[in-house]
Amino acid sequence: MIDLKKYRVPKIVGANQGVPHWARLTLLLLLLGGVAWLAYQQGGSSLAQGFARLQSGMDHVKTLEQERNELRRELAMVKQAGEVDREALLAVRNQIKKLQDERLKMEEELTFLRGIVSTSTKKQVLRVQNFKLEPGLEAQQFIYKFSVSQVINSGTVVKGKIEVAVMGLQDGQSKLLRLEELSDEKLSNHKMRFRYYQNVEGKVHLPAGFQPASITIDVKPSSAKLKPVSESYNWSPIS
Repeated sequence: MIDLKKYRVPKIVGANQGVPHWARLTLLLLLLGGVAWLAYQQGGSSLAQGFARLQSGMDHVKTLEQERNELRRELAMVKQAGEVDREALLAVRNQIKKLQDERLKMEEELTFLRGIVSTSTKKQVLRVQNFKLEPGLEAQQFIYKFSVSQVINSGTVVKGKIEVAVMGLQDGQSKLLRLEELSDEKLSNHKMRFRYYQNVEGKVHLPAGFQPASITIDVKPSSAKLKPVSESYNWSPIS
């Protein structure tokens, strides 16, 4: 008879047997830590690259801002130079216009003086010259200007009066308004007294609804040696 005690049946150890639980947990933690460390290394490298790109972009933006500010400064200088050029050009144009006006005025005065010293006549002759009509500051107000002179042959003093009247339409009918009806100062005429010439200036205030057509200037010397002079001008105010 066989003795079964002499033979031992090997004991089968399971997969979860023989390794303590704490050892398996420690191993798992080590594996997870390794994986996390690798992920951190890779992620840290990407983050560093991101920061580097961000810094490079910020530097580029700063460079662009500097270039923009420089362009703005240059643009301001160009605008300022353009304004200076325009101001200089305007000043030159104004100076040219002033010189032209002065030349025209001198030519008018020269013509006027030539008329005074004319020797083409042996008689004393009165003249009305340089008539101008301009709008006044108020509505229906106008300013007239002219000169009265005599041809020089004796140099005697001329005395008399100068009357002004305006012809036009009122309510569709012709009407003559004399200076005393148009002057705010109720001036009836201008006193005349001169040896060579006299400048005359006055204001008229037209009534509402009156349509002026012409203005007449009557020069009436007190001396019988001088003939009265009458000149009419179309109503054409110069602004």
